[in-house]
Amino acid sequence: METYEKLFKSDDSFSHVGEKLLSAAPHEHKKIISCIIDVYDSRIIRAYCKSRFTIININILDILSLCLHGKNRILEVGCGFGLFGCYFAALNPEVQYVGYDLNPGRVEMANLAATRLGLENATFHCADARELSVAEQFDAVMLVDLMHHVDDETKKRLVTMAAEQLTPDGRLIIKDVTTHPSFKIGFTWALDVLMTRGFDMHYWNERQFHGLVQRYFKAIKTYPIVDWLPYPHIVYFCESPLR
Repeated sequence: METYEKLFKSDDSFSHVGEKLLSAAPHEHKKIISCIIDVYDSRIIRAYCKSRFTIININILDILSLCLHGKNRILEVGCGFGLFGCYFAALNPEVQYVGYDLNPGRVEMANLAATRLGLENATFHCADARELSVAEQFDAVMLVDLMHHVDDETKKRLVTMAAEQLTPDGRLIIKDVTTHPSFKIGFTWALDVLMTRGFDMHYWNERQFHGLVQRYFKAIKTYPIVDWLPYPHIVYFCESPLR
């Protein structure tokens, strides 16, 4: 396994990638994704990036973009390698994207990727979602495929934190999976076990998510996503936090 120190070459060799990204039109989604993947030196990490952008594909990214429309200060918890932070920061230069992740190596990679891409509007920090505390207010909080990897108490803590740190017209966007149909959640579970090398998953259905978020938000919309891949994707769009 390659060490984090060996994953990156000189930033000078990637200046053309940043220029290519900055020259991309907002609708050139595939070009933007390709530029993001290209800044990671490790074949293993690039393969992971490709798989993530296959699972969270253009259709899902478009739905998330619509959910984030008009929201410029965005917090993502569980940002990983910074893929989606870099994507949305590249899509909209007015966005200020702040990501947090438990893994310091991934955070280091995310920040270096943003630097190589010339994205001054995306920054990433190391913190445990179970203990995360932020002082700033945000227009939107986004959780992408994080909630089924944390226990029920952490789910409640994250939703509470989001409601407290959002502006009065802020939005919480949760992209996760639901628990049906059984063959889709079975496939998802098998892949999660393969990727995490553990069995500690905590899947919730729509009733459970609604039961939690309705305590903190005035309006909740649910968007199940039908996809060619066997994942039970779902997006929860929560507006107007209750004070």
